Amino acid sequence: MKKILLLLFCIISFSANADAAIKVTPTVIEMDTKGARSNYVTSSFNVQGGENETIRFKIYPEYFKITSKGTMDMLEKTPAEDSLLNNIKFVPSEFTLQNGRTQKVRLTVTDFDKLPDGESRLVLFLEDVAAKEVILPYQNKDVTTKLIVKTRVGIPVYLDKGHVTKKCEIDLFKAEQQGEKLVCNMKILSEGNSKIRYSGKTQIIKGRTLIDEKPLNNNVVGAKNFLLTNEILPMDKIPDDGEYKVRLILNYKDENGKTKNLIKESTVNVIKTKQTTI
Repeated sequence: MKKILLLLFCIISFSANADAAIKVTPTVIEMDTKGARSNYVTSSFNVQGGENETIRFKIYPEYFKITSKGTMDMLEKTPAEDSLLNNIKFVPSEFTLQNGRTQKVRLTVTDFDKLPDGESRLVLFLEDVAAKEVILPYQNKDVTTKLIVKTRVGIPVYLDKGHVTKKCEIDLFKAEQQGEKLVCNMKILSEGNSKIRYSGKTQIIKGRTLIDEKPLNNNVVGAKNFLLTNEILPMDKIPDDGEYKVRLILNYKDENGKTKNLIKESTVNVIKTKQTTI
C-alpha cells in the first residue's frame, strides 16, 4: 500500500521580542535626522541565536503601514513617499549564527533629503535560509504529515525627518458592563506626521473614592491615523450595584520629548446582584 505524504508549508512570523531562541536587541530602531552632518544616518542591532544551535539568516526589507488595530500592514510593492525601501542599506545581508554568538547588523539610511517631513518606515525581516521539516503524528498509518517551517523576525525601522509633529487625541472612550467585566471601547487619534506611543491607566471611581485601577496595554497609533481598541477591567473590587465613573488617563510624548497627559471619563451603571427569576 502506498503511503500518502501531506506537505504543509508555514512561515512563522513574530516580533523581535518574542520568546524564541533568537534574541534581537534593540527590538525597534528609531532614528532622526537632527544633528546629521551629512545626508545619511546610521544605526545597528545585534542578533543572537541559541547556545547549541546553528542557523543561517537572510535579511530583507518591506514597507508597512500601522493599521487601525495597531498591527503591521505589509505593502511591499506599494510606492509610498514615507517608505525607506529606496534609502536603506544594511550589512551583512546574510549570516550564520552558531553556539550563541552575536552578529551585529549595521544599517544606513541615505538621501533622507528626498523624504517628506515626518516619519518614514520599513521593517527588516530576518528569515532562516533553510526550512525545517517537522513530522506530525497522524492517526492514519498510511499517511505521513510533514510540516515545512520557516521562521522570520521583524525589526521595525523608523526615521523622523524635518518638521515632525506628534499630537494625540482621545476621540472615543465608553465603558459598558459585559457580564462580570467592564469593557472600555476606545478610539485614539494620531493627528501628527509621526506615530504616537502611549501608556497610562484606567480607573474605577465611586464619588471621590478610587475603587480600582489597571495599567493600559501600551500601544502605537500610526501617523495621521487612528487606533480602535478596548481595555478590560475586572469588577471584583466593585462592592455594590450602582453608578461608577471609569477614567482613562493616557500619556504620550510629543515631538520635543515632553510628556502629555490626556484624560477622558465614562459613566457606567454596574449590576453585580444576580436577579432571581420567578
